[in-house]
Amino acid sequence: MSNKPSIVDWIYIVGLSALWGSSFVFIKETAPVFGPVGLVFLRLSIASIVLGLLFINRKDWLFVKDNLLPILIIGAANIAIPFYLFSYASLKINAGSMAVINGTTPLFAFLFSMMFLDFKFKLIQLFGIIMGLIGLTVFVGLESLEFEITSNLAAIMGAMMYAISMVYMYKLNFENVKLIAAVSMLGATFLITPFLALEPLTFDGLNLYIILSTLFLAVLATGLAYIPYYTLIKSIGPVSTSIIAMLVPVFGMFWAYILLDETITMTKLLGCLLIIFGVLMTNSTGNSSKA
Repeated sequence: MSNKPSIVDWIYIVGLSALWGSSFVFIKETAPVFGPVGLVFLRLSIASIVLGLLFINRKDWLFVKDNLLPILIIGAANIAIPFYLFSYASLKINAGSMAVINGTTPLFAFLFSMMFLDFKFKLIQLFGIIMGLIGLTVFVGLESLEFEITSNLAAIMGAMMYAISMVYMYKLNFENVKLIAAVSMLGATFLITPFLALEPLTFDGLNLYIILSTLFLAVLATGLAYIPYYTLIKSIGPVSTSIIAMLVPVFGMFWAYILLDETITMTKLLGCLLIIFGVLMTNSTGNSSKA
């Protein structure tokens, strides 16, 4: 089976990359206000309400009952755990460092797809992923990277969780991605809630900007964005979907230029070109099973 991205898939990839381009900045600003667990809880609970009202009907609860364990696994591995790990990491390392580490997601997706989905090894895809990572490093700048062992390890674990959960979802091949997005968000909310007892929700420095930033993260970047995201996992597989992680910083740069009047340097443009070439190489052939 080959699943090379179509035009619609590329629209989803570019759209999600543009939407998530500013997420790390908002996480960096909101996590100190609510705490890592508090921020994740707010994002998930608000997203759950929005998706639940839109896409869960009374008849769907039988499906939820029959598939409760997979839903909880998806909610934990694809949402709750990586959200918490990146929120925790944001307290001690900058957004650029998190973006580079998050950019390792395609590499983990590549490895896990070969291990658990029996995907064929493709040298051009591996080269594309490595080129994209080099581009990310050039884009951020080695001098800008921050290293704090627990925070960096947390972010790496977050990237690994994203990758393994995409492989798991692709293997399950659920039909109704809107319902899966809604119920997995509910499952993630259920799983994260008990941890508020250990790390209570705080409101230090709360203001209108923080409220609007949290709503953006919850409704758009967490809730509605997961519908095309899950659609991509189902249609083109984990490796091709995961390259969004490399494109996100590129769009973050353009948003900063448009909204914050930040300068675009030649180094950043060079990094962007390497990332784009890496993405194109990774998706040049699609993913094929040995079977």
